[in-house]
Amino acid sequence: MKKVLALACVLLLALPAAFAQSRSLDALWTASAKSYPASGKFSIPKAWAPGQYVVVGQLANGKRDSITTTLVVAKVGNGWVIENYSIDKSGKESVMQMLLGNYDTAMKTGDASQIELVWIKTLEQDGSVTKTEGQSLIVMKALMKSTYEKMIVNIPEYTDGGSIQVPAGTFAATTLVTAKTKVFGRTIESETWFQPAVPVNGMVRSRTKDGKSVSELLGFGFDGKPRIP
Repeated sequence: MKKVLALACVLLLALPAAFAQSRSLDALWTASAKSYPASGKFSIPKAWAPGQYVVVGQLANGKRDSITTTLVVAKVGNGWVIENYSIDKSGKESVMQMLLGNYDTAMKTGDASQIELVWIKTLEQDGSVTKTEGQSLIVMKALMKSTYEKMIVNIPEYTDGGSIQVPAGTFAATTLVTAKTKVFGRTIESETWFQPAVPVNGMVRSRTKDGKSVSELLGFGFDGKPRIP
C-alpha cells in the first residue's frame, strides 16, 4: 500500500493573521496556458529542496476566498522550515514560518505523528518577527496533533485522474485520491488530484464531494524566497 505524506498547510488557518494590506484576489488569480505532460504515476511528492513553492487558491461555495503560498525555506537537521504567506478575500495578509522536526523520518515511515512542531515565527505589522517555542507551544502542539495524524493519505491502488485544468495550467495523467476525514464530528469526503511535476505536495486540485470547498493550483516554482529572514 502506497502512502503519501501531504503537508496540511490548512492548519495555519486557525492562527491569527500577522498584518493586513489591501490586495485583490482577482489580480492574483491568473490563468496560464502551460501544459504539463504525463511523467509517471504519482506516489509521493518530490524530495523537498529550498526554494520549492506552490500557490494555491481556495474557493468557498464557488467564490474566491483566499490564496496561500507555501514555500520550503531550509532544512534543519531532520526537519524543514516551511513558510506560509496568505491573503484572504478582505485583503488581509499573513506571513508565518514553522519548523517541522522529524519530517524526513515521517516521510520514510509514513507515520505523520512523528512530526514535531519545534517553533513558529510570525511577521508583525511593524516588520518585527515574533518567535514562539518551548512551553509556549504546548497548546498549539495539542491543537495540531490531530492534523498531523491526518496528513497520511492511503493509496491502495492507482486511480487515473485524467487531465486536470487549473489556473496553473493543464496537467496530464494525474492521480486521483479519495478520502474521508472527520472534522468536528462530521465526515467529509474529498477528492484530490496529484501530478509529479508539482513540488511541495504534488497537489493540482482538491475538492469536497459536496463542492462547497475547492483548492486549485495557481502556480509553482523552485526559486522562491522567504519573506521572514
